[in-house]
Amino acid sequence: MIIINIKPFSFYNKILARNYFQSFSKLKNLDTPALNVAKLIEDKILIPLESLDPSIPFSDHKKKFSKKIKKILERIISVLEPLSLRFWNRPLEYPVITEEVLAALVLKFLLGMHNSVHLEKILFSFQYSRFIELTNILKKIIASNELKSFNISGFLIFTDFKCIDTLVSEISFWRNNAVTEIKTFDDYFNDFIGFLSNNSLFIEYLKGLCNVDENTFNLLLDFTLKKTVLVQNQIFKWYGADGFTTYDRKIYIKLFETGCPVMNKAAIFYVLLHELCYYFRRISCLTWEDSRNCPTPETIIDNIPLSEAGNIFEIQFFGDRHRFLNKSVCEFFLSSTEKLSREEYSTRFAFINRTRERFYVSLMRGACLGGKDIVELSGCAISKHRGYD
Repeated sequence: MIIINIKPFSFYNKILARNYFQSFSKLKNLDTPALNVAKLIEDKILIPLESLDPSIPFSDHKKKFSKKIKKILERIISVLEPLSLRFWNRPLEYPVITEEVLAALVLKFLLGMHNSVHLEKILFSFQYSRFIELTNILKKIIASNELKSFNISGFLIFTDFKCIDTLVSEISFWRNNAVTEIKTFDDYFNDFIGFLSNNSLFIEYLKGLCNVDENTFNLLLDFTLKKTVLVQNQIFKWYGADGFTTYDRKIYIKLFETGCPVMNKAAIFYVLLHELCYYFRRISCLTWEDSRNCPTPETIIDNIPLSEAGNIFEIQFFGDRHRFLNKSVCEFFLSSTEKLSREEYSTRFAFINRTRERFYVSLMRGACLGGKDIVELSGCAISKHRGYD
């Protein structure tokens, strides 16, 4: 869970951190149906996992807990489902209602376990991580201010329980109380607008995703860039991602800190273009439900079907889903004013960014590899979640 620390106003940082703790303290006595169910999940599922008899096969424990999960669902579904539906049907521009969003998160947590074919692995990950504080995690999500959208959408993705291999690290993320640095996009705003003006191919592509006129597109772009947040690298490690566009269309980008300003800017712009594809694909969505069920029409590239908006964009414009940007391609990316076709630009970009294979297998994220001429990219949280990375 994330506590916020906004730079460069150190005095404001202290006020914001204090306000966070004050907000959280006010939630200590919060009593909602969802939090009562969360406490029930802790008492019946999470805490008992701590004291399982190791001599009994875990598959036998799984059967017992599967019955418990089903019993809890049958008991609470009539209470939480109406509140959850109100959340999913809430217009995106409206603030979320605490009681509704908590109901949606808790019900999704239960249904995620109940419907998963990997329940045994999920329960083992809970046990291994000593995960018992669901109620506090939910309260922290509600109290997380500027990162509330990130936390709500992130928890909804987490509770799909699709990324079993990273589940332990995800659980650690949700249990974490570390202060996290965030920054607005203000320092890059004018540069990015200038960058787009030199690359009309990108603008025309993004406009085509939402089918709006130029004035409307410019207003939408201005609106989302002013809400875009740059976030400390560590919080994206839970999904090995560089960016995340939430269901309510807020964009979060990893704060690249390679020691090379040109590469930092290029990496941020590269990831932002990817995320803007999701933003503009969802621009016609009215509710949270619309947004989470907003499909991208399948596109066939080199006989491979693709259905992720950001991935399609990268392959069409950059020749690949690059995991690294070398310094030369960063300079080309930021300064090129040549009037190239999409195919010509894609070929040039991929050629400049060719690199030795060992760079692509590194597990480092958002860091220089052996020097200051390479920055690594890890992908998008949505793509990771859906298994496209």
